[in-house]
Amino acid sequence: YECEHLPGRDWEPAFGEAPCVCLDSRDLFGRGQLWDSEILRVAETGTPDVAVVSTSYASLNTYAIIWRLCRDDIPFVFWAERLSPLSPWWVDRARHLPVQWILSRASGFVGSTQATVSFYDEAFQFEGPMCSVPYHRDLTAFLDLPVLEAPPREGLRFLIVSSLTEGKAVDVVLRALQNVSPSVDLQILGDGPQRERLEREAEHCGPHEVEFLGTVPYEQVPAVVGQAHVVLFPSRHDGFGMVTMEALAAGVPVVASDQVMSALEYIESGYNGWITSVDDVDAWRNAIQYIVDRRDQLPEWSAAARDTVVTMYDVDEDVEALVSFLHAVAED
Repeated sequence: YECEHLPGRDWEPAFGEAPCVCLDSRDLFGRGQLWDSEILRVAETGTPDVAVVSTSYASLNTYAIIWRLCRDDIPFVFWAERLSPLSPWWVDRARHLPVQWILSRASGFVGSTQATVSFYDEAFQFEGPMCSVPYHRDLTAFLDLPVLEAPPREGLRFLIVSSLTEGKAVDVVLRALQNVSPSVDLQILGDGPQRERLEREAEHCGPHEVEFLGTVPYEQVPAVVGQAHVVLFPSRHDGFGMVTMEALAAGVPVVASDQVMSALEYIESGYNGWITSVDDVDAWRNAIQYIVDRRDQLPEWSAAARDTVVTMYDVDEDVEALVSFLHAVAED
């Protein structure tokens, strides 16, 4: 691992049970250029049959480890998320060359979703074998929550779980909420530099009740999610978005933007949630109003949300798929 914690990330690291080494990489320029002079020494401690490189194209460690793998003729697969569409045009052009450099040396590609695989196939014309393997974490605390069995008697509770930054598009939901009727409750779990601005925006959401919860320890998140009727995920870009899987596991349907990769993979509109256009205030208003007007269907949507995780999101099956893919790459 490049480092144990990344700046601005408050969740606990989950390293699994396999032996690992955690480097102490420094961000040299504050833009993800991570570097640790020990990386090549650590890499020399073993000669794998195949390697998985799952780091950012901006990280200097990426190029050091790929150089070492190519030097020793060790095949590797590059495991990545879709590149952010929020970057300026000149950043898009500048990063194309380093990503192309990585892919030209990779023996395979793993995307966090099928949409990610399609993106790399179209944007970079990668000719090697490709597959999708989603991210996982232990969802037991969410799966242990009861699904909704009866329509709520009182007001609906919507929930956003997000850092409060420009890219998370919480402002879109607040503007959409202003013309929804009757009143609903909206809780916002998370904090960030946009909080004051969003709190001012929320003042225009009356008669709806908007509550900013700030951050809580992760072990308290399942209880908060379990008290919601619907989770909203309006992000302008999320390379995966574990919130989708946590909410579905808790039996809570999700309304997500079409820029949330996990939602594109696991949300079926009208079944376990809804996909709506990013930054489209009217579309978000219509989606929220649709739910408000059909609250009697919430138990059905809740059961479908839980069923999605139980039947379609299995860590053992995804590990088996990844291992099979690595075997095929190593034997090629």
